[in-house]
Amino acid sequence: MIEYRNNILMCEDIDIRELAEIYESPFYIYSRNDILNKIRFLKDIFSSLNDVLIAYAVKAENNLSILKMMIEEGIGADVVSIGEILKYIKAGGKPHNIVFSGVAKTKEEIKKSIELNIKRFNIESIPEAVRINDIAKELKKRVKCSIRVNPNVDAHTHQKITTGINGNKFGLSIKTIKENAELLKSLDNIEIESLSMHIGSQMTDAEPFYKAILVMKDLIEEIKNMGFNITDIDIGGGYGVRYNRDNLGFDFDKFKTESINLLKEMNLKVTTEPGRYFTAESGALIMRVEYVKEELGRKYIILDGGMNDYIRAAMYDAYNEIYPLVKKENVSNYDFAGPICESSDFFAYNRECSELKEGDYAALLDAGAYGFSMASNYNSRPLISQIMIDKDKHYIIRKKQTFEDMIKDEII
Repeated sequence: MIEYRNNILMCEDIDIRELAEIYESPFYIYSRNDILNKIRFLKDIFSSLNDVLIAYAVKAENNLSILKMMIEEGIGADVVSIGEILKYIKAGGKPHNIVFSGVAKTKEEIKKSIELNIKRFNIESIPEAVRINDIAKELKKRVKCSIRVNPNVDAHTHQKITTGINGNKFGLSIKTIKENAELLKSLDNIEIESLSMHIGSQMTDAEPFYKAILVMKDLIEEIKNMGFNITDIDIGGGYGVRYNRDNLGFDFDKFKTESINLLKEMNLKVTTEPGRYFTAESGALIMRVEYVKEELGRKYIILDGGMNDYIRAAMYDAYNEIYPLVKKENVSNYDFAGPICESSDFFAYNRECSELKEGDYAALLDAGAYGFSMASNYNSRPLISQIMIDKDKHYIIRKKQTFEDMIKDEII
């Protein structure tokens, strides 16, 4: 939904240059209808299965307006903190649609979640299972849980976002699960109804999904034979998006042919946890060119947005397309840098782009996931505004922080 029309960069029916005249840069924009289209497409992919919960990974982008959109479409929540639970509920979500993942759930988070009556905990360790059971016993409750399995399947993604191979901090190995089966069965205040997995983020190949579900299928049969009543499988998320326009994104055709058909055979309730797939391509970070700097044969575009606004490039060496708001015939190669006092504050190196000058604007595309949600006040920079686009309308969904907002909780 963010594309050139007649060499002008548009978000839905809005010329982004108009927004740059209204809102102080840098700022984020999001295409409402791109998010809705992604949600409805994924619903269709899973439509042949009988009982499916699509639980959005709230960490990808947790703005209340965006969460409200998800909830209105019947989307649940995959959360990793009590804060994400409370945000989802604040936006109108129901606790029975919440799955609580994460390796370090505190006693307070577990207690509050049980009191709220969330759908399920995804257990990530044996000590966590014992802790949940103990707290549930104190509250005189019996709570539903899933064991997060590490199936040791390589998702072929970036090493910092792979989560399903031996040596990752997430989940339990099959060996550990089998060795502790009797202990898990003895925990009377938890009901283990599901096995879950999440093998990595930003996957484009559907084959690892299929291999991991095959591992889960065999393990579920073994676990059932040990006396567990497994009725659900949680296959996680990780559906990749097109950060590079030369790529096609996740192979849903192959996924539907292989994995969806396999899930049909298993005849279990299914949970899946997409995150970036719903929001990444909907969003862009709009930045102004502060300086064009030439040094030792290189050209630098110095932007007013930096790694505190969008850290993925610095943290993961992530690739994002960068488009000027007006495409021109003359092109040049630039290094795109931000204002932060760090050598890693770059968005791209030696990238071909239409010629830019001071005062022009550029859009960092596909920034709708893990953009604002990972932003910080580093270098004492206020958090920036978020703008929603709906066809020919635009409106603020988060105001820019003021200096007073930024320091209000500090004590001198």
